[in-house]
Amino acid sequence: MNITKVYLLNVPLESDYKNTLYFTSKEEQETYFKSRKVKFIEDSSYQRKDSFIRVPFHFDELSNVNYIMYQNSAYSNKWFYAFITDVKYIDDYRTDIYIETDYLQTWYFDIEVKPSFVEREHVSDDTIGNHTVPENVEMGEYVVNANGRSEIGDNAHVVIATTYDFKRETEAGSKMNGVFQGVVYYLMNDDYNDTIEYFLDVYAKAGKSDSIVAIFLAPDSLTGYDQIEEWDYMTTDGALSWGPYKKISIPTKGATRMGTMALTKNHNTLNGYTPKNKKLFTYPYNYLYLSNNAGASAIYKYEMFPSDIVFLIEGVLTPGCSIRATPLNYKGAGTNNDEGLNLGKFPICSYANDVFTNWLTQNSVNIAVGVASSALTIAGGLGMMATGAGALAGAGAVTSGALGVASSIGQVYQHSMIPPQIEGNVNCGDVIYSKGLCNFSHYKMSIKKEYAKIIDEYFTIYGYKVNRVKVPNKAHRSRFWYTKTIDVNIDGAIPNKDMAKIKEAYNKGITFWRNASEIQNYALDNSIAITAGAVTD
Repeated sequence: MNITKVYLLNVPLESDYKNTLYFTSKEEQETYFKSRKVKFIEDSSYQRKDSFIRVPFHFDELSNVNYIMYQNSAYSNKWFYAFITDVKYIDDYRTDIYIETDYLQTWYFDIEVKPSFVEREHVSDDTIGNHTVPENVEMGEYVVNANGRSEIGDNAHVVIATTYDFKRETEAGSKMNGVFQGVVYYLMNDDYNDTIEYFLDVYAKAGKSDSIVAIFLAPDSLTGYDQIEEWDYMTTDGALSWGPYKKISIPTKGATRMGTMALTKNHNTLNGYTPKNKKLFTYPYNYLYLSNNAGASAIYKYEMFPSDIVFLIEGVLTPGCSIRATPLNYKGAGTNNDEGLNLGKFPICSYANDVFTNWLTQNSVNIAVGVASSALTIAGGLGMMATGAGALAGAGAVTSGALGVASSIGQVYQHSMIPPQIEGNVNCGDVIYSKGLCNFSHYKMSIKKEYAKIIDEYFTIYGYKVNRVKVPNKAHRSRFWYTKTIDVNIDGAIPNKDMAKIKEAYNKGITFWRNASEIQNYALDNSIAITAGAVTD
């Protein structure tokens, strides 16, 4: 069989198919490979495909040759591309070159990749929140990037709860916040240090001290009032006259809206490091941590808020107060009550005849201890798919560069994947209030700079885990893109052996490069650059 033309070349490609070149046409492909010519043979002979070619050159002249392209008369004008696997000296001007077909480049324009299960790839839309499939990478410990707190508990006032409405001389009791309470609440005037003493003295003189069931602190946003009671105690003739006391007005239905807490998302840096890959701005690499400073906390994923982060803060006036922060528009719920966080209890004050208060203090807890929430871990092998273990059915024993690298940075710690985890202590309202911490504290958490850089570099080389059935992306990045499939589907009228090799390359993982001079230079900008040949996510 005759070979009409043979080009001996030097190209940056290897037979492991970890990297290959992307071309938009046969002409572009042919032009590039010819530009890498070292030697040219106008007319030669070929013995067997994937065997060897005897060329009229000295062995030393071929030291930098690693690739050939040839055009066989039996295949009309088609060019075949092959790796040089060995070069053997025969005599001074005879050398045997052993070759192995480059199946990808040879059949580049004769195959079509169909929708397949794409395990990893560089995405064509890296908008924050679009890609959250778990990765099996170690994240280390978390650090605080920024923190702050609400102002709910900054201004608290003394409130007295009594079962007797002294001025009206009736037993108290009404529906407050949708719940019947057999008390009336009075807000003590902070302008007078002796206000509380006067109030208690009035009730004592009237023999109604036992009707006072609690004295406690409450934030001012819960203690609005609708009228001023005329109370003051005069002792000159034993008669009672009235001075200014504030009776608290409480809605009869629903909780009292105390305000909102608005926060910004951390989409800038992780512990001082600015990642190239936006997946690092999502959970579990980057998230919001909310604490009530009394042992209860919750994790919130930035990407689950459509825009700004807003918590609605509502409360019910009871001894110790019941206050809750609820995320708005979180995970698609307008008011996501299931993932709200309760504030710790405000202090209950001591006073004479406080048997009830002692009982209340002992039984009114800051949070519910032992509340459990489902937790998933990012444990298991890298091959475990988000769609379930069944997705591994076609994986076999295929290994790749991505697998090898990921296993070396594989996860050791088990991190919770479904917030919130709520647990804590009871009855610590006094010390928390004394420290000025009867508020919701927020912390913008992230992985450390060291781990952020490791994971970012991994994503830069191997893209994201996507676990989707789709046509793999191509021509959507400015310099290179990686694709790894499981049981890839490819059509083409080519030899079965060659097709099997091409499928194996896709299933192991392969990177396509636009420019041969940039192969394996991952430091270059690889921004998304959609072209006519691109396939979107």
